[in-house]
Amino acid sequence: MRKRTPPGSALEAALQKKQGYKHFDVPLTAKQCERLVSDPAAVSRHAFFPFLRLDIVRPRIKRLATGRLLKSSKVRDIRYAAHADASIYAYYNFLLSELYEQALKIAGLDECVIAFRSLGKSNVEFAKEAFDWISEHTPCVALGFDVKDFFGSLDHSLLKQGWAELLGKPKLPADHYAVFRSLTKHASVELIAARKAVGLSRSALENREKICDPAEFRGVIRAGGLVEVNKAGKGIPQGSPMSALISNIYMLSFDKEMSEAAHHLSGYYRRYCDDILVAVKDEHVAYFKHLVEDKLAALRLTMQAAKTLECAFMPLAEKPLQYLGLVFDGERILLRSSGVARYFKKMRAGVRQHTRARSRDGKTLLSVQRQKYLLRQYTEHAPDHQRSYPSYVKRVSIATGSPAILKQLRQHRKRFRKLMQE
Repeated sequence: MRKRTPPGSALEAALQKKQGYKHFDVPLTAKQCERLVSDPAAVSRHAFFPFLRLDIVRPRIKRLATGRLLKSSKVRDIRYAAHADASIYAYYNFLLSELYEQALKIAGLDECVIAFRSLGKSNVEFAKEAFDWISEHTPCVALGFDVKDFFGSLDHSLLKQGWAELLGKPKLPADHYAVFRSLTKHASVELIAARKAVGLSRSALENREKICDPAEFRGVIRAGGLVEVNKAGKGIPQGSPMSALISNIYMLSFDKEMSEAAHHLSGYYRRYCDDILVAVKDEHVAYFKHLVEDKLAALRLTMQAAKTLECAFMPLAEKPLQYLGLVFDGERILLRSSGVARYFKKMRAGVRQHTRARSRDGKTLLSVQRQKYLLRQYTEHAPDHQRSYPSYVKRVSIATGSPAILKQLRQHRKRFRKLMQE
């Protein structure tokens, strides 16, 4: 799979924004984009459209202590910006990213903040580094902390202050303030509701340049009460080109204090978005629990105590550490069982969708016609340019040096053949 070359300038970042989706405006030409994003006055006057919102519902299964399976669902709303807005966000994201990276180096945090940065490493490599540190420093205790509703809880006044400090300004310049305001007092419209309001089917929308013209937007979308505005004084939208970076900017003071505390006590600190990992000696566990809770509270964030992990490595751990999709017990590195279960569930649903359908002639099973596709989708027989879970598992096993990971999928060929024969 070909990787896009990282932009070398803010303008390149703006020009590289994906343009294939439908929104309330049409993609800008290169000249229009440059004229807009490189003019602070134009940005400060720019009227941002509402984000389009798409609600993604993911089923969740948790095994209780009694052995019973508890089924629930997690709703994650993803928002994406209008074309002109996305170009502005990409431009300012590049500018702020360079300043943020400089701030990390000055503070000695280059290795501590690992999410949403171009570090040339995968989550598997980050997890392996953490597991290696724990193995080399046993006995120790690994603590995992989670922040409740992270993106939805970022306080706007604190974010504005941190943004200005990164710029080295007493307050935000007019263009930066316009971008900040569009992300904090953000508005959104649910995609399907917008499409139905203007009488468009999914296929009809594909044949349009944009969802509606300005008159329809004012007379149907806005007048119809479809625009939802964030008035809470906190929260930023997930999905904008800037959300990841400004969440890191928000946590900069927290990262400095946590890193300094861990270093002083010969411990280990890493943060991946709202996933916080600390490894220290047993006598420092209570101190760090209170420290994390207090420093998060200072940022008006809430630690989810019920999700706090405490894994004592002696060197083996009675309770394994789950981190970035992997599990470590002091000896073996494994995949999370929920990820493996989700793969087998997708395989079963995907294959059965084909085995229970016939071709137009009513004779040949669709699964027979598309056997090559199914093999590539659900087994390790995927070409280099195509992703599949078994090929991912193989790469993880090699990267972590853990053959036990391959054994977690040892039945996948047998299950696939059985499903194909149903």
